[in-house]
Amino acid sequence: MKATLALVPVLALTAAAPLAQQKAPALGTQIFEAYRVIANIYYVGATDVSSHAIATRAGLILLDTGTTQMLPMIRANVEKLGFRMQDIKIILSSHAHWDHVEGHAAMQALTGAQVMAVGEDAAAIASGVDSSAIAARGWKPVKVDRVLKDGETVTLGNVTMRAHLTPGHTKGCTTWTMTVQDGGKSYLVVFIGGISINDGVKLVGNTRHPSIIEDYARTFRVLKELKADVFLAQHPAIYGMAEKVQRLKANPSSNPSSNPFIDPQGYQRAVSDAESRYVKQLAEERASSR
Repeated sequence: MKATLALVPVLALTAAAPLAQQKAPALGTQIFEAYRVIANIYYVGATDVSSHAIATRAGLILLDTGTTQMLPMIRANVEKLGFRMQDIKIILSSHAHWDHVEGHAAMQALTGAQVMAVGEDAAAIASGVDSSAIAARGWKPVKVDRVLKDGETVTLGNVTMRAHLTPGHTKGCTTWTMTVQDGGKSYLVVFIGGISINDGVKLVGNTRHPSIIEDYARTFRVLKELKADVFLAQHPAIYGMAEKVQRLKANPSSNPSSNPFIDPQGYQRAVSDAESRYVKQLAEERASSR
């Protein structure tokens, strides 16, 4: 099973219309053509919601299925890469919000893949109910084949991914790590599970997620301990995907170390900036509650 496509990043645009008549496209509705991120990791998602395919000798691991509207685009991207949908053997998730797991049920039915998730997010995926602080819309319930614990690994073929519980954004929000070899060098890849605080979510006195303050603090401790070489995330904007793809396309090189997705400083900035926003909001809420 080989991927024959090297790099085809093309941002699909909406049909032309007068600017005054255009509305912001719904989340997860604009396709971003598949491309190879690094080594055996491929992007198969939308412009604003991530979905990554990890190729192994025994099939594909799919990290996030996105929205229900994303299924056709993921299928097109997977097949354009030279794979089949039936090659998807395991479905993982960054966190249990509808825009990342709404497609799980249809993807599981189509591929027969096993769904695996961590802790309380596994329960949310199985129930179809968002149990996070934001209490957003739900999804079709999904059979979860394996409930994972913090630190457990998932192995398929020659690839092993490790789950790091990084709660706060959801109760079972998960950051995934794996090591890849490219050009004779080893790189730690970190898929951030979620580091933002959704609009309207309060930290102090949150009854839906009573441990949310401690959980976010834990998340930033964990993320700062990870020394990412390549960092990806559940939303492309977090890691500047579009700009990095343009750089990759404009300056193709046979030297893997020039890959713009190798960005340890960008990872540190993303984590630091998110932690600063958390600290600021927590301080403001505590000050206003006195």
